[in-house]
Amino acid sequence: MRFLRSLLSNLATLLSALALALIIWAVAVRASDPVETQLLQIDVVEVGRPADAQLGNRLPETAQITIQGPSSALEDVSPADFTAVIDLSEVPFGESEVELQIQGGHERVEVVSKFPETVLVRLEQIVTRDIPVILETRGEAARGHRAGEERVEPGAIQVTGLASRVNQLAEARVVVSLDGAREDVSILRRPTFYDLQGNVASVVGLTVNPEEVEVIVPVEELAGFAEKPISVNWVGEPAQGYRLLNVNVEPNSIQVTGPPATLDSLRVETEPVDISGLTESATLPVTLDLPPGVSLVEGQPIIVTFEIEPILTSAVVRKKVDIRGLGEGLEAILDPEEISVFLFGPAPALESLEEEDVRATVDLLNLEVGTYSLEPIVSVAVNDVEFRSTQPAVISVEITESMTITNGLTETVLLLDTALAVSQGAGVGSDPAGAGAPVALRPRFALLPERQEPV
Repeated sequence: MRFLRSLLSNLATLLSALALALIIWAVAVRASDPVETQLLQIDVVEVGRPADAQLGNRLPETAQITIQGPSSALEDVSPADFTAVIDLSEVPFGESEVELQIQGGHERVEVVSKFPETVLVRLEQIVTRDIPVILETRGEAARGHRAGEERVEPGAIQVTGLASRVNQLAEARVVVSLDGAREDVSILRRPTFYDLQGNVASVVGLTVNPEEVEVIVPVEELAGFAEKPISVNWVGEPAQGYRLLNVNVEPNSIQVTGPPATLDSLRVETEPVDISGLTESATLPVTLDLPPGVSLVEGQPIIVTFEIEPILTSAVVRKKVDIRGLGEGLEAILDPEEISVFLFGPAPALESLEEEDVRATVDLLNLEVGTYSLEPIVSVAVNDVEFRSTQPAVISVEITESMTITNGLTETVLLLDTALAVSQGAGVGSDPAGAGAPVALRPRFALLPERQEPV
């Protein structure tokens, strides 16, 4: 018994010593590696959002946490070790406060605070609805026509988006004006959406399929009425050298009324219009040649335009080349002296060309003695006539100094060219054939080289 007491007493002392040793060790460790706190900015992510849900507000992108731990452990910690998570898997539609959950970390580090602790989440359901399309027509079909039953395709538009916006939509409307239509109307229109209160509603941010609808309104002619094209009846031809380019009638069709059997085979023509001798375009009022019993539904002027233009052709004229700008004391020899000039334009203008209307020149201004190849310059004094080319394209020009003969410096020797007559056995002044006719004497003038002086 005494032994047992002694053992228990020693055990208590031993445990006290061990506890004291642990305390001393912890104090020593803390002194060498103190506990510190640190602020971290970490990313926020959302998870678990239902497929038919969409956020109605913006969630924070980052959160701030305070961590605590030994200094040595904090040195190894970075913001990437932690993530702030917003779990939407159990969040109902509407507004809710969702706790911010911190994931990740370090075994010797603990998170002691976070900001924010909760996040406001507005979770809205995504819905799809078919919004009916309402067609509204304005105006009337043309006189003598009737609009049939209109329709729009498709009859409903599928709209997808936040329930709070989609559920406010009541209808989509399209408006089409017939505006005197004479044939079927088929047109694409982008509808305008209206809410439950009858106000125009925006669909920006919503998915609309399709974005346009086709409006179809059949239009038919009434019995006894018909829309007929107008044919122009003209006689004669434009003036010679001119041609008829085009005939235009305005309007190009007209509505008539009369017996249905007559209208079926009716061809509407104008009264004959004489265009003989026209040299320019003309716009003329005309009347229609309608058979008995057929009349216009609505009287209106009929205007016909005849487009007349001159016939374009080409012509070639021969022109002597004039010299321009030759320096004083110089002479020029052209080879050739005459060229062919090719012209293009209206036939009447080419046919009426005068001699002075076309000039061909070579410009020798500032050119000195020598031989040159120059392009002739052609000018045409008639409107609408174009110069195209010359043949030859260039001419040879030889420029020399001109010479003056003076009695004091030059001797003139008259040589009678009788050698031919003598060689043929005839006397001077006689016909070589012996017929007694005079022989032509050709004087020749020889300039003595040493007495030539340039001017």
